[in-house]
Amino acid sequence: MKYLIIGVVTLMLSLLIYRVLMAVGIEHFNMYDTKYVSSTTKSDETHAEQLQEIGKSMYLVYCSSCHGANGKGNNGKAHNHTKRIAKKSVLDVIKNGSNNFKSIYPSGMPAGLIKGDDIEKVATFVANGMVGDKPKAWSICASCHDESGNGIPFVAPNIHSYSDELVSTVLKNGKKGVIGTMPFFGDRLSDIQMKALANHIRSI
Repeated sequence: MKYLIIGVVTLMLSLLIYRVLMAVGIEHFNMYDTKYVSSTTKSDETHAEQLQEIGKSMYLVYCSSCHGANGKGNNGKAHNHTKRIAKKSVLDVIKNGSNNFKSIYPSGMPAGLIKGDDIEKVATFVANGMVGDKPKAWSICASCHDESGNGIPFVAPNIHSYSDELVSTVLKNGKKGVIGTMPFFGDRLSDIQMKALANHIRSI
C-alpha cells in the first residue's frame, strides 16, 4: 500500500512539473509575434514547423485536459477536434439557435430556420464534412455560411473547417453548446499563439 501511494504521488508530481515546464515555455512565445513577423532569414517551411511546434505544446497545456491529448474529446466530455462539428451539435443549433460570438457575428443563429425531415438531412451533411449531395435545405444555411460552408465575415462562422478566425473567436469569446461550455481566454493569448493552436487543431 505504501509503494502504491508513493507511486501515485510521484506520478502526480511528474505531471505537475511537466505542465509547469510547458507553461513556462509557452510564456516565452508571448514575444513570438515580433520574432515571427520580423524574421527575414527563415524560410516559410521553418516558420510552419515552429508554428506547429508551438501549437502542439499549447494544446497539451491548455486544451488536452478537456479535449484529450489526441483531440478526440474524452469520450464526449468535450468537442472532438478530429471533426469540425458533431451531428448532435448541428441538430441543437438548428432547433434552438445560437448566440455565440455576437461580437463578430452580431445576428447570431436564429432557431427553426429548417423544418421537419430537412433538419436531419442537413445535420448529417454538415457533420459528414459536407461530402456528397447537398440537401435542398442547405441553401438556407448557405445564405449565411456560404455555399462552401467557410462562413461569411460578420455574418456567420466557418462550419466546414477550423479556420484561424473561427479558433481565435472561440478562444476570445468561449462557446456554449449541447456538449457544455467552453471557457474563454480573452486577451491571454497572442495572435500568433491562437494561429498556432488553429494550425495544430487542423492537423489532428
